[in-house]
Amino acid sequence: MKITAATLWTNHVKPMQHFYTATLGFRLVEETITSFTVQIGTSQLRFEQDTTQQPKQYHFAFNVPGNAFQLAKDWLQQQVPLLIEDGADEIFFENINAHSVYFYDPDENVVELIARHDVNPNKSLERFAVSDILDIGEMNVTTPDVAGVGARFAELGVFHRYHQPINVDFLNFLGAPEDGTHLLLGRAGRTWLFSPKPAVTSPLVLELDGKLHVRIDADGTLHHEK
Repeated sequence: MKITAATLWTNHVKPMQHFYTATLGFRLVEETITSFTVQIGTSQLRFEQDTTQQPKQYHFAFNVPGNAFQLAKDWLQQQVPLLIEDGADEIFFENINAHSVYFYDPDENVVELIARHDVNPNKSLERFAVSDILDIGEMNVTTPDVAGVGARFAELGVFHRYHQPINVDFLNFLGAPEDGTHLLLGRAGRTWLFSPKPAVTSPLVLELDGKLHVRIDADGTLHHEK
């Protein structure tokens, strides 16, 4: 599974557009008065203006080459402050052999760069640039109905990464490990790594593998968009 496109909502379209295009340097694909889309490697990320003022909070990750974590981190900390946890500004996930670093965008969404050393392709680089980011590697799906949404994803062919039952009390990673892309399915209220911000049920539209379209509404219900 790959996340080929994602649409998120914001109350601050223009500051977010400036951050993703001017601060980080992603290529602008499309803009309107109320939205913009940027190219994230082989994925597209779109933000739309939300007029409801409903609280929203997203966590997502961008994949970087498996051998380029330190170069990517060096590049990132020249653009934005890195988030700190327990005095550290990075983390190693032994179970998946991956390094990550985290930062906030203007909405204080928790954004991550992750190098999955066994899965993400390597690149021969002397310096890292935004164009070396591979794709969207993770996207949170926060809902009060974790079991129901997990079952619906399974019906659509998106399974727990180890084909285990959905656990409503923990964060569930959906998507095959070898694909290097996961949906993070869990309930509201849990805090993210490197941030005290709690997860909030938030609207979301996803295009998976260029063909499967799903929508999570503001109540956390999953809809299959045919």
